[in-house]
Amino acid sequence: MTTQLDEQTERADAPEPAAPPRAPRITPVEWLRTPRPPLRLSRPVSLALGAAGVVALAIVPFVNPSWINLHVALVLIFAIVAMGLNLLVGMGGQVSLGHAAFFAVGAYTTAVVGAAGVPAVATLPLAGAVAFAIGWLFGIPALRLQGLQLGLVTLALALVTPPAIRQLDEITRGSRGIGIDGDPPAGVPLDQDQWVYLLALLVFVLAWVVTARMARGRIGRAFVAIRDAELVAETLGVAVQRTKVRLFATSAAYAGVGGGLYAMLLEFIGPENFGLTLSISFITMIVVGGIATVPGAVLGAAFVQAVPAIAGEIDPAAAGFTYGVVLLLFVFFVPFGLIGVIRGALAPLVDRVPWLRPRRLR
Repeated sequence: MTTQLDEQTERADAPEPAAPPRAPRITPVEWLRTPRPPLRLSRPVSLALGAAGVVALAIVPFVNPSWINLHVALVLIFAIVAMGLNLLVGMGGQVSLGHAAFFAVGAYTTAVVGAAGVPAVATLPLAGAVAFAIGWLFGIPALRLQGLQLGLVTLALALVTPPAIRQLDEITRGSRGIGIDGDPPAGVPLDQDQWVYLLALLVFVLAWVVTARMARGRIGRAFVAIRDAELVAETLGVAVQRTKVRLFATSAAYAGVGGGLYAMLLEFIGPENFGLTLSISFITMIVVGGIATVPGAVLGAAFVQAVPAIAGEIDPAAAGFTYGVVLLLFVFFVPFGLIGVIRGALAPLVDRVPWLRPRRLR
C-alpha cells in the first residue's frame, strides 16, 4: 500500500513532458522571398508534362482567332530571347541592356535577305548567325568590363540602334520601314498567323531543349563557375575570356532568331520597333519569371505580353503605370520570380505523391 502511494506521489511530482516545438510561422512576404530549389520530378512525369504543353500550344492556332495567335506567338518569340538572356545574365553573371540591338539585327537580316527573294523561313539560321557574329565582335572588348560599366556599354548599344537603322537607309529603308513576306510556302494549307505561330513554337521547343542541356552540361558549369568565382574558374583551367565572349554571342544568336520570327510575324518593321523599351522588357522577363531558370523565361515573356495588354484594355493611360508598379512589387517582394512562387506552391504536392519524384527519392 505504501509503495503504491509512493509511486502515485512520484508520478504527481514528475514534470509534464515538454510539448514539441512549433514550427516558426513565416509571413507571406517571407514566404515569397524564400529561395527554393527546382522541383524534382521523375523523367516520365517531366516528359509527359512537356509533351502535353507542346500539344496544347500546337492546338491554339487552329481554335482561336488570329489576334490571339499573334499574342501567343509573341510570347513564344520573347521567351526564345529571354532564354538566351537568362544564360548570359542568370548563369554567366553578365549584364546586358542592349539585346534589342541583336533582336533588330535578326529582324532586318530576315527582312533584307527575304526581299532579295530568299524564303523568309530560310533566313532564320542566317539571322542567328549574323547576330552571333556581331555579338562575338562586340563581346571581345565589352566583356573586359564588368558590372555597371558593362551595363552602360550595352545600354549605349540599345540607344544607338534606332538611329543606326535610320542612317543605314539604303539597306534598312530608314524611317519608312521595310516589309516582310511571312506567308507560308506554296502548298502549305495554313494562314500567315498559323504558319509563323507553328514555326515559332518549333524554334521555342528547340531553344528550350538546347538551353536546358547547356545549363546542365559542362558548358553550363563553366558559366556558373565564372559567375561565382572568376579567378577560381581560371585557376581550374576555364578559358574565362573566351567563354564569356562565346556566351555573349550565343545569347545574341537567340535574340537574332527571335528577331527574325518577329519580323515574319508582323510583316513590317521600322526603327521604332527596337528602342530602349524593348531591351528593358527583355530584362523584365527574366527578373519577373526567375533568373537562371528556363521555365522562368516563358513566365516572364507571358507577363510582359499580357499585363500591359490587360491594363491597356482597362485604361490606356494606366498601362505603363500598372506595368511599372507590378515590376516594382516583383523586385521588392518576389525576388526569385514567378517560378519561385510556383515551386513553393507545388513542392508540398511533389513531396506527398511518391510517383511524381525520381525513384531514388521515393
